Amino acid sequence: MVKFQTDPDSRPRQEDCRLAARLGAPEGGVLCGRSLQDLLETVLVSQPRGRVFLSPSLQPRWSRRIEDRGGRPLPLEDAAPAADRSGDQVWLDLGADGSADPGAVEPFLALAGGAPEPPLVVLLGDDAPARDRTQRLAVDRPGRVLLLRETPGAAYALGQPALVRTLADGAGRSPDEVPFQTPRTGGRLLVLDVDGVLIDPGRAFMEAVAGALGQLAPELAWGDRDYLKLKRAGSFNNDFRLAAGALAGAEPDGAAPAELEARIRAWEPRCTVAVREHYARTRRLERPLVAWEQLSAFQGHLAVCTGRPPEELASAFALLGFALPAVSDRAPHLRKPRPEGLIQLADTFRAERITFVGDSRDDAAALRGARDLRPDLHWRFAAVGADRGLVAQAQDLQADGLMDLLESGDLP
Repeated sequence: MVKFQTDPDSRPRQEDCRLAARLGAPEGGVLCGRSLQDLLETVLVSQPRGRVFLSPSLQPRWSRRIEDRGGRPLPLEDAAPAADRSGDQVWLDLGADGSADPGAVEPFLALAGGAPEPPLVVLLGDDAPARDRTQRLAVDRPGRVLLLRETPGAAYALGQPALVRTLADGAGRSPDEVPFQTPRTGGRLLVLDVDGVLIDPGRAFMEAVAGALGQLAPELAWGDRDYLKLKRAGSFNNDFRLAAGALAGAEPDGAAPAELEARIRAWEPRCTVAVREHYARTRRLERPLVAWEQLSAFQGHLAVCTGRPPEELASAFALLGFALPAVSDRAPHLRKPRPEGLIQLADTFRAERITFVGDSRDDAAALRGARDLRPDLHWRFAAVGADRGLVAQAQDLQADGLMDLLESGDLP
């Protein structure tokens, strides 16, 4: 059974479909099913019977079914992009056989949006930890691209509205049963930092940095106060960079301010390896600060903007037991206090009212930078945690923690 969702608050499976809408595009439809197999059967029913190129992990289960539907199953390695792919389908399993490599995916995505009669490209799962990339593969590109995701008890097909509607029609739903409504835009977006907001890191990162510095520079005097000093100074939201900053600042010959950034960049690769090694042991000190049942009560879109790199973000989602669309520290232009990550999320969700919940000067600075660049939108910062009085301004919200903020009724 599948259902076409464009207004998830008014349909069955409310919690599942709210999640599906948040993972997809505000302007796209969402097709809900019981499983990925359910949705793939719908793809076979609704699409022309042609060649279907399969990732290796999909061949044993689906080759016979495709033949029974009048299609022709072929191995993925035979699907080199070509101009004539009308009626073809390409099924890429992003999680099982290495197809998440951009080199394996991008040629088919380009063809799906650029050919006169493009193939249908079906992406199954996520190229974890880069969910923020696959989240938009189907909805940001023109053409025939579907992203299929699965959560406990349900699965979702995300894509351009016309394509998803075709699937809904192919599933045997009449227009009266699956009314195609124009999704709402201009809604609310609540953006959340991870550490100090969704998760209490405890001493996990503090001890990971201390261990890394003890390994790389045993002579360096380092304690909790030094860690907190750099954190509160700003521009060290990423702990790999924080460790590199500590080493660069302690170099015997010193570094002129103009040279300090270059020295930090030089140290950062070694610090990344060392901090990750120690964090693998200290992450047990972390604990979640909110449950999905509490967070999902927010009437709007939810997203994450974090200083964690993608790998550490994946571990945070594993600890929380749920995942959200996210901008992580995977590139310099997305590193707080720069505002581009917040602006990217606001544009993705077509949001007009954005609240960012954070606990540091970098979080606050990112929000204020976004407000300066996009004054047409309503931006508000919410400071939580022990240092909220140090980072908040008069117009900002303040609360002990995220749960207090959600329960206050003050969110715009």
